Amino acid sequence: MHEKSSNADADTRKKDSLALTQMIALREEAMIAKDVALVMPQFADDATWINSQGYFFEGKNELERFHLMFANNDSLDYYYEIGEPKIRFLDDDSALAYYSWKMFWIKKEQPADTTYKEIGLMTLSAQKKNDQWKWVAVTNQHTPWFYGKIEPVQVD
Repeated sequence: MHEKSSNADADTRKKDSLALTQMIALREEAMIAKDVALVMPQFADDATWINSQGYFFEGKNELERFHLMFANNDSLDYYYEIGEPKIRFLDDDSALAYYSWKMFWIKKEQPADTTYKEIGLMTLSAQKKNDQWKWVAVTNQHTPWFYGKIEPVQVD
């Protein structure tokens, strides 16, 4: 009996990990396509976001306005890419997701001119309600390098 329960738990974790990874992949797709509507259903209504400059956004409407600043920028375009996500479960209904990202800003009138290179690490907190995952809090920070895969480091 205990073995069946453990197998069911492992299957649920695998399914949940895949769901969160797919949400992250959809976010990357939305950022590349500048399709804010594609990603907004992933957020809880009371979600919060701290961007890489330290600005705090609260509520799904503000998060949408924040994302629209990228998609609707008249003078700047960008290249966006993420690394492999790392998922950490806190319990059955709470998880943290981490992934590296890079966003290279380009002048629309001179696409060969990269004006600013942002590289960072995204930390997303997710909660599952009614068998559906939602992002509830996101923190973004700049990092000196882009990591294709997030690996723990050890202090020597």
